[in-house]
Amino acid sequence: MRRPIVHVVGAGVSGLCAALGLAGSVEAEVVVHDSAAQAGGRRRSFFDEATGLTIDGGDALILSNARSALAAIAAIGAGGQWRDAAPDGVAFVDMASGERWRLNPNRGPIPWWTLSASRRAPGLGAGAYWLAARLKRARAGKRLADYAPEGAAADRLWRPLALGVLNTDLERASARLAGAALGGALLGGARPLAPAHGFARAFVEPALKTLRRHGVAIRFARRLTALALAGERIAALEFEHDRIDLAAGDAVVLAVPPRVAQALTPALSAPTEFAAAICVHFAARPPPEAPRLIAAVHGALHWLACGDDRVVAAMRDAEAALAAPRETLAATLWRDAAALTGLSDDPPPWRVVAQRRATFAATPEQDALRPTSETHWPNLFLAGAWVQTGLPDGIESAARSGAAAAERARRWLAG
Repeated sequence: MRRPIVHVVGAGVSGLCAALGLAGSVEAEVVVHDSAAQAGGRRRSFFDEATGLTIDGGDALILSNARSALAAIAAIGAGGQWRDAAPDGVAFVDMASGERWRLNPNRGPIPWWTLSASRRAPGLGAGAYWLAARLKRARAGKRLADYAPEGAAADRLWRPLALGVLNTDLERASARLAGAALGGALLGGARPLAPAHGFARAFVEPALKTLRRHGVAIRFARRLTALALAGERIAALEFEHDRIDLAAGDAVVLAVPPRVAQALTPALSAPTEFAAAICVHFAARPPPEAPRLIAAVHGALHWLACGDDRVVAAMRDAEAALAAPRETLAATLWRDAAALTGLSDDPPPWRVVAQRRATFAATPEQDALRPTSETHWPNLFLAGAWVQTGLPDGIESAARSGAAAAERARRWLAG
């Protein structure tokens, strides 16, 4: 008797997590399709000859309270590939005044660190940090600026964090999403974690190895062009060069970007506004004393990450900078990077990675457009960081959506 087949379309984080949630746990075969020649989605890795570096296409940070992402990482045996991205806390530098401080919450459920003036930003009281508790209870339509208006708290804490985690400026960012993303770090001691040797080695490659071990077929260079309907269900997948007819018990997990999902299912609600991000990877070894993670206030760059073999400068919510020549971007960001790390003013080899649609804009209006994993068609499920997870766009949201889609598909298969 033929077993049902679940087709997962998309091999980014959400698609891989959906496939992991289905593999070996249901009486069904699992097949993963992706339009690209490799897995990883927005975060797929590539080797850059100019710098001699293997570069991730997108941000790969998670927090240590990212339950869905960490569960997937544990399931593929990749926990040893992740490390604390800021073991001594996140360094902050005001590029205008030269002041420096650190954000280094204590571990554990009681945030006693907020009571110590030496552990807070200059000019900020404990209330600026305890605002995270109020944000967790914020109404859906409220913005972060409604709780953190202009002033020292906005400039020295909430704006850099909003840009770093939500990729949206404080004035427009959703208060609810800010609370969901940042509350665990400020009041729960969650730490930022990063891949020790790139996202491909830390997640994509071990995920593919695990899926293949479970008998999951992985098919690349397969672009889905249409979903064929029969009554109230998805009856076929039409790819660029072939068609797969679905039996009555087969299901589909659509783990693709929102604009692709809407083209395939026109009635679908999804975010329509996106925020850009720019990262410049510099082939320079930072000094041993340089902080691993730096937030820059009043600078050209917003965040700086110092790895073993590189320095990565990031501009967030960066639509206005996309038109600038790459050489200008690299030179401008290197000036700040050199000032922050003490490296030479002469730029090393570099590579600019710009994403016009890096994330959906984390505004209340866009958050309200996010759909659930379930659709009008009982055998079609959605996955992606843009699906409603209660979190802003990022790895944990993608992993959570993939796990949710897998769970709903399992329930449907079970009847």
